[in-house]
Amino acid sequence: MSGPLDRLARPSFEGFTHNDGKKESRSDADNSEGEKKTKIASFKKKAINAGNKFRHSLRRRSKKKNENQISIEDIRDVQDLQAVEAFRQCLLDEDLLPQQHDDYHMMLRFLKARKFDVEKAKLMWSDMLAWRKEFGTDNIEEFDYSELNEVMKYYPQFYHGVDKDGRPVYVELIGKVDANKMRFPACSIAAKRHLDSCTTILDVQGVD
Repeated sequence: MSGPLDRLARPSFEGFTHNDGKKESRSDADNSEGEKKTKIASFKKKAINAGNKFRHSLRRRSKKKNENQISIEDIRDVQDLQAVEAFRQCLLDEDLLPQQHDDYHMMLRFLKARKFDVEKAKLMWSDMLAWRKEFGTDNIEEFDYSELNEVMKYYPQFYHGVDKDGRPVYVELIGKVDANKMRFPACSIAAKRHLDSCTTILDVQGVD
């Protein structure tokens, strides 16, 4: 029995062959595949650009972080500044200020050690320069300390971390010092007799 429902159920495609359908279907598939490739390429490009921006951002942050790490707070007292400037000028006038020692904090330490007496600080400074010249202290980085391991073995000492104010902490393991094996050949030669002990001075001036 045939009726309107049969015609709707079996539509007629006049002028349309089976091969034409395959071609059109293949063409649609090609277009769809091309669109996918284009979208993927676009996504890749965006991802690469985003990645580059992120890396550049990290580099900028890292650079800022490094710059912040080497930033040192240096608050100077007005009176200290004036005292150091006067001391510095005094050293310059007498040719006692080598370039490597032209340092604010170094000069301030000498002034404090002599209670800001410029003449006494200058004498102390002059003695320091003479001592450094006599013992070649400015060339200490070239010194070959071949006995270091032996010294550390019998007299363990080291720096470890900082205190709450940021100052380096120096540690001496006195309980592990081997006094019987601590010898000072150079001192023995200078004194022309065997030496196996040392004198330690602890300056407690100013300690409450």
